[in-house]
Amino acid sequence: MKMVKIRPQNSKKYIGITVAQVNKSTAPVCGDYLLSERTEEATTVILCDGIGSGVRAHIAAVMAANRLMELLRLGFSLRQASAKVAMTMHAARTQDIPFSAFCVCRILNDGHTTVTAYEMPAPIIIGQMAASIVQPRFIALGNEVIAEAHFYLHTHNSLLLFSDGVSQAGMGSTFRLGWREEGVEEFIRSALAQGMSVEMLPQMIIEKVRQYSGPTYGDDSTVVLLQCRKTKTAHILTGPPADRQFDQKTVEHFMYLPGIKIICGSTTADIVAKFLGVSVKTKAISDAYYKPPQYEVSGIDLVTEGVLTLNQVYNILEEDPGSYEADSCVSSLCMFLRSVDAVNLLVGTAANPGYQNIVFRQMGVLPRVAIIQKIIDKLKKMGKLVTVEYL
Repeated sequence: MKMVKIRPQNSKKYIGITVAQVNKSTAPVCGDYLLSERTEEATTVILCDGIGSGVRAHIAAVMAANRLMELLRLGFSLRQASAKVAMTMHAARTQDIPFSAFCVCRILNDGHTTVTAYEMPAPIIIGQMAASIVQPRFIALGNEVIAEAHFYLHTHNSLLLFSDGVSQAGMGSTFRLGWREEGVEEFIRSALAQGMSVEMLPQMIIEKVRQYSGPTYGDDSTVVLLQCRKTKTAHILTGPPADRQFDQKTVEHFMYLPGIKIICGSTTADIVAKFLGVSVKTKAISDAYYKPPQYEVSGIDLVTEGVLTLNQVYNILEEDPGSYEADSCVSSLCMFLRSVDAVNLLVGTAANPGYQNIVFRQMGVLPRVAIIQKIIDKLKKMGKLVTVEYL
């Protein structure tokens, strides 16, 4: 067995993303478009603002955002990717092709942040009781100019990105030149001084835009809040290793990882308890299919039955938590998964003859590795950072 070394997620920074967006009321779709991607190394957020409003603006923004993201995935730096798209936008000034302004932000897991922007308002760094406009340097790339800034985003600080529907709110009426970045900065300071939480800022700013621009809104408006905090992580151990000689090493590895610890599988629980020198206690047994057995192992936050539990978790993970069945380990595991930022899965690949029974196939119960992949897909869709290690 090759043991993959998982870096403790609690030592990393997690970037929470909160978005508030409104269309210009005369437009059927929003001309602003947001695209984000989260990996073990960084969180990347791209905000694009298609020229004008409506379908054409939306298409321009979507095309620009996806091209930027694909260039970054291919290994281009933010500056290189921004330069390529900016050159295309230069051609759009004289040709009938979609045009979009854009802002690209990449935050590494140590907090190092790079922002590049083309025809977009400057972002704002938010502290506990302060706000400051990011002062970029301007770089000429061919016939276009992009703004670029590098800084560290510290724990409990946030970064605010927004489209020019916000900075230009009230232009020609409430303000001669619009609300501008300085107005947004001052509004944030005032809101924080009055005790408003940072999470409320995006929606509050959008409401202020409506106040300045009127109920029709002068333009599509988007506010994106990127909050930096310590990563809250859940580690799930499910299934014995394919080679039993690695049982002890697996348990030691699992217990070393900081964060919430969860075991899915009675055999897995027995292995952990054996090497910890403790016993497995039965906490709940029910005749109901929707309530798989739950156990207790000292030092572990949650211990459940294995494959049946995981299949049921997949089925209800995205449902309203208010509808979850009380006193169910399935509900408890779902709540843990919803509450954390990152999930590390340690998946044993030892064969379980019991689950080859035709009854499980008849009930639609997927084997461990298959259902784990489906859960991973859902977790990523929910914005969780997921790592998996097969044992």
